[in-house]
Amino acid sequence: MSEEKKNSLLSRFNMNEVIPFLGLVLVIVVFQIATHGKLLSASNLRSFSNYLFQIIVPACGYIFLMSQGNMDFSLAGMVCVATAVGAYLSQTSIPLAIAAVILLCLLMGLINAAACVGLKVNSFVATIATSFVYSGIASVILGGGAITGSYDLKLADQVWVKYGIIILCLLVGYICFDYTPFGKNCRSIGANETAAGQSGVRTDLIKVMGFLVLAFTCSLVSIFLLIRTCTGSINSGLNLQVNTMLALLLGGVPFSGGWSSKFKAVIIGGLMMAVVNNGLTLVNMGAELQQIFKGVLFIAAVALSFDRKNTAVIK
Repeated sequence: MSEEKKNSLLSRFNMNEVIPFLGLVLVIVVFQIATHGKLLSASNLRSFSNYLFQIIVPACGYIFLMSQGNMDFSLAGMVCVATAVGAYLSQTSIPLAIAAVILLCLLMGLINAAACVGLKVNSFVATIATSFVYSGIASVILGGGAITGSYDLKLADQVWVKYGIIILCLLVGYICFDYTPFGKNCRSIGANETAAGQSGVRTDLIKVMGFLVLAFTCSLVSIFLLIRTCTGSINSGLNLQVNTMLALLLGGVPFSGGWSSKFKAVIIGGLMMAVVNNGLTLVNMGAELQQIFKGVLFIAAVALSFDRKNTAVIK
């Protein structure tokens, strides 16, 4: 390889590493100015923790799936069902409600895995289909309204609890993604599933585990929403999958997954999306305009991160 080509590749690598970080800095500066200093104020710490939790925690699970080249569009439906059941059961027993939320999310994650791995259906198609199923189940449970849970849940609505869980998820996720065979196998499947299988990787099992890890992080989000609102409603988990995927894309994870997927994308992209969501609210941007803004941002992120040479690995 010529020296010129090596320098070109090195320059591209460095730019890919630096751009997400520069984007985070730019977003913080822009919204700090636009909100007249409110974004980084101490009074905004609680609100920011809410936005950060709902993005960072599921992103810690989603990166295992996305690094495989797989997707899951059923997150909002899963959370909606889990919070509805959790709110109802919390009226009787809070520990029972928490256990039910975790088990329900794992069950729905297993259903997603069965559709994708067992039936060999494309993950995009499979999870779009299950999202309709879960949303329909939630509508039946909620009866078109909402279920109010026990207000004792509010006792756990503490800023230090949220940041503590965020830090724990980041630590566990980082260790598992970078230093365990599971994380490495996820990336090898995204890079080349056939080669990974020929190398002894149990690809079907790794895919199932990816769906289950994501489902578990969704259960944490469901519990968080119950604690914060004491309610299960049809809007629980709204836009969860879009915010989570957008965070990873902005953080530098390619849509096709593979070895270029880095766990730091969870931190950089998660912070970026939390700042964007919190900032848009602080500047009083309407929900409709926020949707348009995020839609444009999503298209831009996909265009920048999508590796058109590896379209076949997106399952």
